[in-house]
Amino acid sequence: MKTSPVILHPSSFNQRGSSLIAVFWMIAVLGMVLFAATKLLATDTAAARVMRDRMQAKRYAEMGLEVGRHPRIELYDPLLSLSDEIGSYSVSITTEEARFNINVLLLNSDREILRRIFTSWKMKPEFASKLSDALKDWVDADDKISLNGAEKREYEKLGFDHLPFNRPFKNLDEMLLVRGMETVNAAYPGWRDWFTVYGDGKVDVNEARPEFISVLAAVPMERLTPLLTLRNGRDGAHHTIDDGRLTSAAQVAQLLGVFQPKIVQDLQQWVQFAGPIRRIESTGSYNSMRRKIILITQNNQTIWRGEMPSS
Repeated sequence: MKTSPVILHPSSFNQRGSSLIAVFWMIAVLGMVLFAATKLLATDTAAARVMRDRMQAKRYAEMGLEVGRHPRIELYDPLLSLSDEIGSYSVSITTEEARFNINVLLLNSDREILRRIFTSWKMKPEFASKLSDALKDWVDADDKISLNGAEKREYEKLGFDHLPFNRPFKNLDEMLLVRGMETVNAAYPGWRDWFTVYGDGKVDVNEARPEFISVLAAVPMERLTPLLTLRNGRDGAHHTIDDGRLTSAAQVAQLLGVFQPKIVQDLQQWVQFAGPIRRIESTGSYNSMRRKIILITQNNQTIWRGEMPSS
């Protein structure tokens, strides 16, 4: 019995080819979906890891803060630092008066110290003068413009209504609203370390950074050696058990070799030796993440608390 030959029509090949292409296409699509899901999972895992590290670093910072705020803790106490196999914290304690009170400087119309601060940051004298006047116009209560300052009309020209506030700064970030401060922030991002809005304006020279004393007394850094030698004690390190204490403006002037009457007068007006406002900075670390918590207190009462990333 003869069988008839099977005749394959071209349409059968086309259908099989189309099905094969569809299969390959589905495999490709599924592969792309799987790849995207894997990337998303990796991203979520990385984000979760960052959140975990940030939370753990903050916990270490809070642990250090509780140690630092104890009223009997000494500046050189070994409990102010801790490191274990998981993370660490490091606490520094100083006085808030170790910084320049920007409001007091401006309201006392002593812009010479401000100009010295700005020029120590490598700002040009002309810019320092304009910025000092603009800051003064911000905090005074009138609309009279200083020689190189900025009042309402100048801010309106820049597109800002309702500026300046014509009152003292409530926090340091408000200073960024002043004309010219955007330039300072870009060129010298550490400017906040120099200022405060708390205290009576007198600088605690037992706690102030050397460059602050240099600016205040208008002397070069090398002239601070005798003063720092006394302040740091025999071991040459600040905040250790053998630290010496500065006790008078006359002593500071003598150690700095300052005899100009105006500078001596400034020292008598602007220095103190034991600021009552305590500043506690606790930095917590976990893996590569670092968090810093700052607490400012007076008479064991919190004045300000803030948290920020730590480089």
